[in-house]
Amino acid sequence: MLSVISFIVVLGILVFVHEFGHYITAKLVGIRVEEFALGFGPKIFSRKRGETLYSIRIIPLGGFCQMTGENPPDENMSEEERLSYEEARKEGRTFTQKSPLQRFAVILNGAMMNFLLAILIFALIFVLYGIAVDSMDTNIIGDVALGSPAAEAGLKIGDRIIDIEGQVIEKWGDISGITRDADGKALKITYIRNNREFTTTVVPRFEPAYGYAVIGIAPPTVREKVGVFQALHLGFLQTANLLWFTITAIVKMITGKLAVDVGGPVMIATMVNQATGLGLASLLNLTAVLSLNLGFFNLLPFPALDGGRLIFIIYEMLRGKPVDHEKESMVHIVGLVILMLLMVFILIRDIGRFLL
Repeated sequence: MLSVISFIVVLGILVFVHEFGHYITAKLVGIRVEEFALGFGPKIFSRKRGETLYSIRIIPLGGFCQMTGENPPDENMSEEERLSYEEARKEGRTFTQKSPLQRFAVILNGAMMNFLLAILIFALIFVLYGIAVDSMDTNIIGDVALGSPAAEAGLKIGDRIIDIEGQVIEKWGDISGITRDADGKALKITYIRNNREFTTTVVPRFEPAYGYAVIGIAPPTVREKVGVFQALHLGFLQTANLLWFTITAIVKMITGKLAVDVGGPVMIATMVNQATGLGLASLLNLTAVLSLNLGFFNLLPFPALDGGRLIFIIYEMLRGKPVDHEKESMVHIVGLVILMLLMVFILIRDIGRFLL
């Protein structure tokens, strides 16, 4: 039950932030917003404040910010919708009456809010848990790489190295200072484990990535507290690095260098369930990653997505006149159908993975 609640809350936050980006920008540039909704399907709650209807719908897998004039008026509009459209049009407050730059900002800021949320969540993690740094004032092993010379010699996490080739070891710099220039040379290492003294022989191995010899051990890490501004800086860097990683992964998938592996609601629910079990830090980290991915996905230049709409606005800017509204809407409808079919395929695949 907790995992279901966590999934709905996480997804609700991501969707709310995304749609709020559209909503607040539309309000700022003077576009009338008909409805701000979380979810799809029948309403389970709604309240109208001013000219906007705020609603929560039964299917918690998305949401929308319906702006007046975003879609061309047609004969299927209700009388209330038609009157609302005409009133907004007379006031110059429909979506299409705004400048290309204003409409570009409205569409773009959904994804931008998701990126901002990722930065803020990562910053919160850094504030709450600090950053991991190597403790250099110790001679205790914090990590042993698999298949490394140290692992082959039997060294383990928690061992305290006290002597290498007759030289007393008090801090980590003493260890690295001896091993880095001993490529291929056997080193006699004395260490303490469970209050007993042991001796082993390790042969350092040259590591091209570092440019010197290593034995495959690392010091333990400690958590250092950071201030708010440093946390925001680190949150920005973390978001930027993950965004770059996502872009390179997509490119590798397209070029066939990386296997295509995408997941839908079932996979996301499973990940949220696992993160919930691991604690708050894991759940926050996953929420930030999902927010970043949601923003990135929406900016893909595909019809019906925000990226597809931005492409039409850019084309309008270059062309000097707007694209026919009905034709653009038809392109987005086709894109939406394709996306829905793709989501059904991914959902079936996710369920198959879950059952297996």
